[in-house]
Amino acid sequence: MSKISYRRELDGMRAIAVVSVILFHAGFPSVTGGYVGVDVFFVLSGYLICGQTYLRLQEGRYSALEFFARRIRRLSSAYFACFLVTALVGYGLLLQRDLDELYRNLLGSITFTNNYNLLFNQGYFNTEADFNPFLHTWSLSIEEQFYILLPILILLTQRSLTAFRRILVAMFVVSLALVLFSGQAIWFKDQRFFASSFRVWELALGGLVFVAQQRHWRLPSLPFGPLIGLVLIIAPVGVLDSTYLYPGWVTLAPTLGTAILIVTATPETSRTGRVLASRGMAYVGRISYGAYLWHWPLIVYVHYAWGDLDDALRTLLVLISLGLGALSYHLIETPVRQIDVTRHKGRLFALFGGQTTVLLLVAAFLAFEADKPPRQGDAALQVIMDEIGNVPSSWENCWNVMEPEDYCALGDKTDGPVDLFVWGDSMANSAYPAFDDYARATGQRGQLAVAAACAPLPGIARDYEGTEICLNFNATVLEYLRMAPPMEVIVFSRWTYYGEGFQNQRSNTPNQAEMVDGNGTVLQGENFEIFQPAFRAMLDEVGARHKVTIVNLWPVVPYHVPVEMLRAERFGGALAPVTLEAYEARNGRVVRFVAQEARTRGMGLIEPHLTLCASGVCQLSQDGVPLYIDQTHLSRKGGDILRDLLLEYRANQPD
Repeated sequence: MSKISYRRELDGMRAIAVVSVILFHAGFPSVTGGYVGVDVFFVLSGYLICGQTYLRLQEGRYSALEFFARRIRRLSSAYFACFLVTALVGYGLLLQRDLDELYRNLLGSITFTNNYNLLFNQGYFNTEADFNPFLHTWSLSIEEQFYILLPILILLTQRSLTAFRRILVAMFVVSLALVLFSGQAIWFKDQRFFASSFRVWELALGGLVFVAQQRHWRLPSLPFGPLIGLVLIIAPVGVLDSTYLYPGWVTLAPTLGTAILIVTATPETSRTGRVLASRGMAYVGRISYGAYLWHWPLIVYVHYAWGDLDDALRTLLVLISLGLGALSYHLIETPVRQIDVTRHKGRLFALFGGQTTVLLLVAAFLAFEADKPPRQGDAALQVIMDEIGNVPSSWENCWNVMEPEDYCALGDKTDGPVDLFVWGDSMANSAYPAFDDYARATGQRGQLAVAAACAPLPGIARDYEGTEICLNFNATVLEYLRMAPPMEVIVFSRWTYYGEGFQNQRSNTPNQAEMVDGNGTVLQGENFEIFQPAFRAMLDEVGARHKVTIVNLWPVVPYHVPVEMLRAERFGGALAPVTLEAYEARNGRVVRFVAQEARTRGMGLIEPHLTLCASGVCQLSQDGVPLYIDQTHLSRKGGDILRDLLLEYRANQPD
């Protein structure tokens, strides 16, 4: 028997997987772990494709060319239509600055390498990914890499069925070991999400389940197995979120749940199996490939043109995605699947070659257009575009400098005593021009010492890949300040990022990011309780010798300010307001604490929000120029405001 009998319940599992992914991508807040649907797809694909391969090897009629022809017949026409439309709509809709990313991700999708393109350039959970219409093709790339490698290994082992089983076992063991025991030693958190080496075990798991069934291996008996399997798939959808290391130990839940369902949830023996095999569930599963392809570009482009989505629009996008999946299934996938692989392999390879050529030409066209001068003639758009990611020229040179003589210079660059010292994280680095102007205006020689995601706090740090650097950097700065002659010290940081432990600028949930001590040990308790004594200790130590000025929290925005300004300029509408009330609701506890500590010690205090949000709505631009280069960091125009606040404060101090 060279074909696996159709099992409607497997399509029911696909339905759960694709709906989970679509709900997650649409932004429903109760589906923060919907990305596990891809893991379900991987296990099911491994079961079916490796199963077909196993049967053909068993019969002695395996053909690599036929295998590739079947993959082409199943996948290429549907993704050709989706990729072509996505690229052309993107060309007409996106800004000039976005075309380079569009063509690179299209090219990665065509060549089944987009997971590595994303791995090295863009994290799955960061905000820039929200506007990449080809983000979702990472999973297709991993599957196709697996199905390109597998026939090669089969041919190298002379189509041996025993070798095939051993290949699956080796892939499963090595890949799973990497996932469970590597931590972030190989790939950082966002990177590992895309790494093929961290996903192969899921495909191999599906294949091994099929092998176990064919060889009648005794599988462990599990009471209520189908129900347990279903819970293991569904529960992570509502429990997991971007804070989990993924794939990791938690990935065992949806993958093992899928394996359990494959083995136990047959309609003949299980009520769960009958539900999964029901007509509606099976139909959604059959259209799941097309729905998966189309849903993300649809969401991206609507979000791009419309702005933030509400629940009604999210629901509509889910329904449209399923509708597009149905159209893809009936108008593209089903007709192509009528082509006989045995008799028309050449026709399928020609079809694939023609489709790939068209997409490559489109990618080349996008690359050409990306290199052209901006096509928008509106000077106002260009002004906004110029501020996107417009970090100071000194940006890369100032990070993590451990030798005081190499700290970035401010103001008077000639040799001489240092009068001004600025210490902070990326907020301070983005404000380098402001501090440089301030030093020049006050006739001071200054230094800037900054480390990424690293608040000026002694002995503690946010737990991330740069923790050790942060701890060493801050220790070096403190030692330098202990020995330096008295001077003006300005500390500037994104205080609530540490004091509340928000995961990112969109989060309003505290304690999502752990803090560690100087030994790297995770500190127990709320971030705010950990932050307070460290902040006081820093002020006490530095203030004992130097004149300290604290720049309190600059308003953080839950979206990319220049990009949203461009969208509003092009498509109409206005930016979602960031109110003083929202600022205080999210940040008030830390902001009040910082201000109180400064006043108690008689230290200088700059409170940007009192100026920027004086009207009750925080100012995000001035004269059509963004005050931000992204969601948090200051543009040159924003830096001018900070400079003026510093100069005003200094002018009001008694001699």
